[in-house]
Amino acid sequence: MILMDLCRYVANSCRMNLYYMGLGKKGRKIVIGSNVAISSRRNIALGSNVRIGNHCRISAGRLKNAISLGDRSVVHDFCVLRTFMNGFIHLGDDCSLNSFCVLLGEGGITIGNGVRIAAHTVVVASQHRFERIDIPIYCQGNVSKGIQIEDDVWIGAHCSVMDGVTIEHGAIVGAGSVVTKDVPSYSIVGGAPAKLIRMRKCEGCEIPDNR
Repeated sequence: MILMDLCRYVANSCRMNLYYMGLGKKGRKIVIGSNVAISSRRNIALGSNVRIGNHCRISAGRLKNAISLGDRSVVHDFCVLRTFMNGFIHLGDDCSLNSFCVLLGEGGITIGNGVRIAAHTVVVASQHRFERIDIPIYCQGNVSKGIQIEDDVWIGAHCSVMDGVTIEHGAIVGAGSVVTKDVPSYSIVGGAPAKLIRMRKCEGCEIPDNR
């Protein structure tokens, strides 16, 4: 039993060293699960106490720090983060991406601190051009504006966040929503397309000015 535990420890240490090798920046106490594919390591920056789950796919483009994960952020199993050539995905501190989330950062995705994104949510910072009908859509290229998700946002499961959107501080996006327009601070939105349900407020509360 002791020998088996020792073998597991050595194998895990070797695997972790291979993951760390070549990273552009790495903090302390990083945990990376099994069967994780990481490309363009030199353009990936990981803060301290970052955790990446099993079977994730993380692919950075050619920008320095194209993908960055802040301190104590967690990427759960089977997530995909991809920036393409000149895009980026920047997560702040204390964020979590739950299982099967997909972030495509061709036009840039900026996520603040303390953001929670539930399982099976897709955040896509680009869209296909489709103006012409004489050639196929896939031949017309893409247009990208970028997506910004500010601090303390909660996005429910199975949501889609479309290119060009800003979700402001303290907002909540209900499960199954399709976000096509900006979401105001401290609002709760839902539906496809997402619309205002109500504002978050409580008697005697002060809205913090910390954006």
